[in-house]
Amino acid sequence: MIINGVAIDATFAEAFPMKATRAIITAQNEKWAMISAQAMTGFATSVIACGLRRGLNGFLILPKPRTVVPAFPS
Repeated sequence: MIINGVAIDATFAEAFPMKATRAIITAQNEKWAMISAQAMTGFATSVIACGLRRGLNGFLILPKPRTVVPAFPS
């Protein structure tokens, strides 16, 4: 099948309604981010008709913010 000039293999067949979302979890480190993600999606499985499935895209590690010294003491 071709839609808008893009070839698509029509192999996906989901018999149940589905919705998708993406969440960004912020945490002190990867350990706490993973604990948070697992708590948020606790019962996610691949069982047929399960209410939730989850996947992890990856971790984004940001540099620690620099301390800014004010030019004039308050």
